[in-house]
Amino acid sequence: MIDVIANYGDEIVKGLLGTLLILVAGCVIGTPIGAGMAFLLISSKRLLRWPSRAYVEVIRNTPFLIQAMLLFAMLGVMRLRIDPMLVGIAAVAIYTAAYMAEIVRGALKSIPDGQWEAANALGLRSFRVFRLVIFPQLLPTALPASVNLYGTVAKETAFLSAVSVAELTFAGQVVIAQTFKVFEVWAIVGILYLCLILLILAAAKRLERGLGWSQTV
Repeated sequence: MIDVIANYGDEIVKGLLGTLLILVAGCVIGTPIGAGMAFLLISSKRLLRWPSRAYVEVIRNTPFLIQAMLLFAMLGVMRLRIDPMLVGIAAVAIYTAAYMAEIVRGALKSIPDGQWEAANALGLRSFRVFRLVIFPQLLPTALPASVNLYGTVAKETAFLSAVSVAELTFAGQVVIAQTFKVFEVWAIVGILYLCLILLILAAAKRLERGLGWSQTV
């Protein structure tokens, strides 16, 4: 294992950086889209609610690998040549948005209607109601589920290796093809994924403690 790290460590680190880029960019794009879609899911207008619900159900009930393959295939049919890394980010954003929409929808539903009504009675505009009243109550509820989602997304990015996206699992496959050391390489890759997910969880716990939510969540 040590000789693999010594000779191919740069290749593996490059793959890890690719995974981090896909994860961060995909989640940064997908999170606000999903949060906005949550309001469509609770809308009283069917024209807004039904398409959003259909999107969420399709993405949440189909494998991420199939979604990524369909996205790459669709771009191929359209004869669009886009960097695979960008397509990977788009696939992660689409996946993240669907799950985040359901997380935020559930968090919104947990807030009593009286909170909205009381804020409106004070004459606050919709944006101020959300920023001052709803959002502070929303975060402690949505954060734990969001962190679990980001950990899941970090693991799901491994499937992008099937469509030749230069991320950690793909780098592991390249190193195995060169060294034939299957166990050693996958052990290193697995440890790196474990460290990445534990880092995400630790950062979330630190944020909760910093904001005084440890007893709330």
